Amino acid sequence: MNPDIQAIRSLLHKAEAITIVAHKRPDGDAVGSALALTLMLEQGRRSVTPILVDDVPPRFRFLPGAERIRTVAPQDCDLVICVDCADLGRTGLDSVSFKRQPSINIDHHPTNTFFADINLIYSDAAATTEIIYQLAKMLDLPISEPVRINLMTGLLTDTIGFSTATVNPNSLRMAADLIEQGICMTSLYDRVLRQHSFDEARYWGCGLARMQRDDEIVWTRLTLKDRVRTGYSIADDANLIDFLTAINSAKVAIILVEQPGGKIKVSWRSRPGLDVSQLALQFGGGGHKPAAGAMIEGDLDGVEANILAVTREHIRKATEKGK
Repeated sequence: MNPDIQAIRSLLHKAEAITIVAHKRPDGDAVGSALALTLMLEQGRRSVTPILVDDVPPRFRFLPGAERIRTVAPQDCDLVICVDCADLGRTGLDSVSFKRQPSINIDHHPTNTFFADINLIYSDAAATTEIIYQLAKMLDLPISEPVRINLMTGLLTDTIGFSTATVNPNSLRMAADLIEQGICMTSLYDRVLRQHSFDEARYWGCGLARMQRDDEIVWTRLTLKDRVRTGYSIADDANLIDFLTAINSAKVAIILVEQPGGKIKVSWRSRPGLDVSQLALQFGGGGHKPAAGAMIEGDLDGVEANILAVTREHIRKATEKGK
């Protein structure tokens, strides 16, 4: 057995109070990873607390165990596990909140900083839930129906329904296993990827009305006023970026989302051959080759101009390198 797996087994065996932390502005993989691991580890006298500083987004509140999520870390615990976090800052917790530094780091982002004592990082995995599924099998952890729902949600959302370049044979084997064990992927797919609220649709309208194209880049912006006007309550793009990615003339799609406190959340998506994670790294962010993001201080106009200039230069260099 991998020494890291043996070490994780030992830590889990000794721990009676475990804190599991996923990243701020959580997506389906973050929520699914935190909840799946929580439900698997709750055995006997063991206490497990899942933490999401921004709470569970409305679209994922149906997930088993979602009511267990807390936004503040407990005062004390024996073990801290971070899931789906490329770096400690992505948790949204400051150093004071961590009474104990993370011992285990489970993630699939290639930009991970290996910040824990044990770092189970597989950048070729399509989702963090894919790693957790394999870990559960190696440690003989129970994979109940509630766990399976959370695992499949992470896999479906991070691969956008198995449509990304990150999908691999292990992803499909995992999906097949979960389906054989009773998961209805059709209804879950519809719930987490196809259904949108009326407020989300109105919010999309704001972004689509501002959409622009310049050569191989398509981009738009969403403002704080858009959220107020449409009644959309979350400081994200409501997955509009995935729609922009489908525009066939674009090599790169970008969305800028205005945040409180003079910050802009920037998301990039790219076609195969362009590594936008390197763009995100330049602005203190991270992610994957085809999907990355960063939080940048500044006003919308200034950040947009800078982002577009840097992205154009990145495309130019990639094109020259490929010739």
